[in-house]
This record gives sequence, C-alpha cells and structure tokens, in this order.
Amino acid sequence: MLCNASAQVLEKLTGGRNGSAAALIEGAGFKVNMVLERLPQLRSGRCAPTEAFAGTFHIEEGYQQMLTSYRESIAGEVPAKPPGEIYCHTLTDDPILSDELNRRGFHTLTLFGLDMPYRLFEKDNDRTRDEVLAKYLVGINQYLKEPIKSCLAKDANGDPCIEAMSPVDLENKIHLPKGNIFHGVLTWPFTEAEEEAGQWGVETEHPNVLLCGSAAKRGGAVSGIPGHNAAMKVLEMTRWTS
Repeated sequence: MLCNASAQVLEKLTGGRNGSAAALIEGAGFKVNMVLERLPQLRSGRCAPTEAFAGTFHIEEGYQQMLTSYRESIAGEVPAKPPGEIYCHTLTDDPILSDELNRRGFHTLTLFGLDMPYRLFEKDNDRTRDEVLAKYLVGINQYLKEPIKSCLAKDANGDPCIEAMSPVDLENKIHLPKGNIFHGVLTWPFTEAEEEAGQWGVETEHPNVLLCGSAAKRGGAVSGIPGHNAAMKVLEMTRWTS
C-alpha cells in the first residue's frame, strides 16, 4: 500500500507509535482558488492576459517585500502586503474544465500565498482568513484594469466562485498536519544517517506500507522524489518475491 498522506495521518490509521506526531511543523501557506468567466485585462498593455497568466504571476515578491512580510509574520502580525503567486492551470491543461466552459472562455486561477503561519489563524480563523483574502485581492487588483471579482464565475446559487483556505482550513478539511502542505520539514535527497543507507526513505514500521508523498525522507514539496523512490521500492519488493 502506498500512502500519500502525512506520516501523522498514517500513524492514526494504523495505530502506529513511531512518534512522528510529536514533530509537527506549522504550515505557512494560504490558498485561494477561483473560477473566472474570463481572464482580467491588465493595466500594462505589454502582453495579453493569456501571456501574463501562462507562467507564474508574482505579487509583492520582491526581495525586500518578502523580507518585510516575513518579519511581520514572525512578529505575530498579518503582513500588510502579503506575497503570493498566481497560476492559471487551464491555459496549459484545459481538461480541468468542461468543453462547454472552455468554449465560453472560463479559466481557473490559483493563488499560493506565503508567510501565513498557522498560529496567525488559531484564535479566529474565519475573521483572519477574510482579512488575508481581502489583502490578496488588493494585491492582485493593482495590476488589473478591472477588479478580479468582476471576472469571477457564479455557482448554481449565484455565489462567486472563490475559495480561500488558511493553514487551519487545510488541516481541518484535508488533514494536513498544522496546515503544512509539505507534511513537515523538508529533507535532503540523500542519506543523512548511516543506518538509513540502503533504504529508499519511504519505508514505515509496516513492511507492506510505504510513504509516497512529502512525509517520505529525501525530498518532498514538488520534487517528485518520494513518488519515484516509492516506485523503486515496490519494484525491489516485487522482484524479490516473484
């Protein structure tokens, strides 16, 4: 069995006692998902919206801006100008939406916000989430001719298709420990302890259960290393038993 969940979740599912639950590292990412009826027009006329949003669209991510934001969050404050980046996946992967919505020019936008540690949302998640979302919308709108809200699609109830998720939401809804999208501390893609030599870093206390997500050793984030190593371990095990 390959487990893409965190080590803490796997521990709860299997009744394990390897102590991973004690090593919680809080997440600091903030997620905003949007469905648009159309891509917004930019204040700059240097490129079309389809070009501007085809790559990574950066907001308040200059070096000094990110340094200021980091210091504010470490001090226990919501950053005044939070940094983030936007991705428009439908420009390169249109099957995300139906053929009808593609024909009508709909798109998805995903914002990944930084410097939003779990602790900022613990006392009043709803209020703080709304505050942070409002700041990110201001950050987006500074580059647009029209407010991003005017481009949002409506759902079956007539509500705008926008969803914001704090680290607390990520923990409550999809069981990421402390809202950490990386499941914990990122590790180097090589062995750091002699007793781990010869292992793939995906092994657990259960011989037939392997980690294939960020909770595995030697990698994480979007490196693809844990999935690769889990596949190699499976091949190693099946060759040995066949």
